[in-house]
Amino acid sequence: MARISLSRMRKKFMRLHPIWRVYSILIVLLTLYNEVFIYVLQKFKWSNISCQEDHCLRMLLVGDPQILGKTYDSSYYSPLANFDSDRYLAWYYEKAVEHVRPDVICFLGDLMDEGTTANEQHFEEYYERFGQIFPTHPTAKIVYIPGDNDIGGDDGEELKPSKVRRFRQYFSEKPAWIINDNVTIYNINKITLERPLKDPRLDITDGDDGSDRYIRIFLSHLPFLSNPGSFTYEAIGKLKPNVIFSGHLHASRYVRIHRKHLRAATYKPLSGDKKTAYKVHTFDLSYHKDTEELLEIVIPTCSYRMGVPEIGYGFAVIDGTNLKYTVLWTTKRFHQLISYVIVVAIPLAFLLFTILFKILKAICVCKRNARTKLPLYNQIS
Repeated sequence: MARISLSRMRKKFMRLHPIWRVYSILIVLLTLYNEVFIYVLQKFKWSNISCQEDHCLRMLLVGDPQILGKTYDSSYYSPLANFDSDRYLAWYYEKAVEHVRPDVICFLGDLMDEGTTANEQHFEEYYERFGQIFPTHPTAKIVYIPGDNDIGGDDGEELKPSKVRRFRQYFSEKPAWIINDNVTIYNINKITLERPLKDPRLDITDGDDGSDRYIRIFLSHLPFLSNPGSFTYEAIGKLKPNVIFSGHLHASRYVRIHRKHLRAATYKPLSGDKKTAYKVHTFDLSYHKDTEELLEIVIPTCSYRMGVPEIGYGFAVIDGTNLKYTVLWTTKRFHQLISYVIVVAIPLAFLLFTILFKILKAICVCKRNARTKLPLYNQIS
């Protein structure tokens, strides 16, 4: 049966006009490139980071996935848009996990696009979808913090305690996570102005917080050093971060500044040009500690639906007192979708041109006939 079907398809294909045969081949090749080959080729551009120390920590940082909901976009094509967005996120997340081989995966907020507006039923549906797109890892520790799209609180939006409790219930949000003997991660929430009240490693007997013996990482959805207030200064003074990872800006940025000059903090592009896009950046965290200089790295969004051209995942390695960081850039899905629109538009434009040409030709014929018949009619009369 399969051979008969293939034979029939081949005969039908050969009956087509040569132009349409070429066009059909072009469609197949474009689809294979956009849906298979481009993803494989993109992986070869990603940088690998090797460890020098035996107990280094490998981190995958996921910024602003914002899986789409059902309310904001109610157009007829929204189910297809959601499917394509979910598929894009799931494919690259799987490949990023394979590439990084992470010990910890950090989601930096805005997990859902409609987390604040979703009712209980929709929120549970989004949560299940999120788990299908970003499944748990058998060995890596997973860390989730909320964003303004998950609990509200940005740009004057009301922050509801019920939304905060719901996120914590579903995603097991914690104030801090002891990752290993060398690294502690702190949940610093600039939306709710909450942070760990004390270090979980605090040695109560002698009051030594052990900051010389391990690396302290801040996770914040909103850029932490931007517009510093009393909350920012207190968190820095009490918990003494070696490095800060944040999201929200949907772009790859960083800032290094002395803690006494925070109000002058300016975020600069990181891996934002072709020459440094896949570069591995190295930061000496012991130097930052000795000079009281703060380092914050903003992770780009991993969703092409956020309206920015550069999309990717953060890949960081804590290797002794060194931080090695690069961005795993992903393909520009909108460009791929536009290529489909262009290719589909070609035959439509050709068909429209043909129809217009026939209509104009018919009009000209009618006018010509009218001019030739009128004198004959006058002669007969």
